[in-house]
Amino acid sequence: MKFSDEMINAYADGELQGREKAEFEQVLQYDSELQLAVENISDMKAQLHDAYHRVDIRHQVQRNTVTHRVAAYAALLVLVFASGWLGSDLMHGSTGTYLSSTFYSDGVKAGEQVNGKFVLHIGTHDHVKFKRTLDEIESLLVNYQSEAQPIELEVIANAGGLNLLREDGSPFAEKVKQISQEYPNVRFIACSNAIERLREQGIEPDFINAVQQGPTALDQVVRRMNEGWTYIKI
Repeated sequence: MKFSDEMINAYADGELQGREKAEFEQVLQYDSELQLAVENISDMKAQLHDAYHRVDIRHQVQRNTVTHRVAAYAALLVLVFASGWLGSDLMHGSTGTYLSSTFYSDGVKAGEQVNGKFVLHIGTHDHVKFKRTLDEIESLLVNYQSEAQPIELEVIANAGGLNLLREDGSPFAEKVKQISQEYPNVRFIACSNAIERLREQGIEPDFINAVQQGPTALDQVVRRMNEGWTYIKI
């Protein structure tokens, strides 16, 4: 049984009641993908909660501006992290049109859009999506290099997506190593929160040598979007 992103979000927020909640939890017991989805959403919400508490309140005007900024990004990132709203299908559009400023609330702007800078995010253990991530990387590299344009790519993985970058479990470990060796402008990053969650379960992940550890997926995506990078949810 498949549940919509809206229902998964509602469960994570404690909004499901009665029969809907019972049916959801019955499936949740045995569905590992659903468990990862709930864990991922809960993790994002916890990080967003922390972000509000990091807002500088020394000056009232600054506080209002920054709080508005965090709130708008919170809404944006919960949407993109949860539903894949900014997906790989957008990659077939023309250069520079991937992220329109119309997606932002009043007073909140990403950094000026920078052509040739992309952050790809993967948060689920899915071999098809693992392959798609690597295919997207190679496609972007080929397209930009064929036009002699500079390009930088970051792949940020959290939750089940960490398995793409693990020496002890990735079905594409050799491919990740090959890309890392051939293209110094491609970086693979493992979310520090996701690593900590594994350690809490008694699992010490063995990552591919080229993989960098930290910061959190949310922090890195917000940072790059502020710098004008294009965000792609795989």
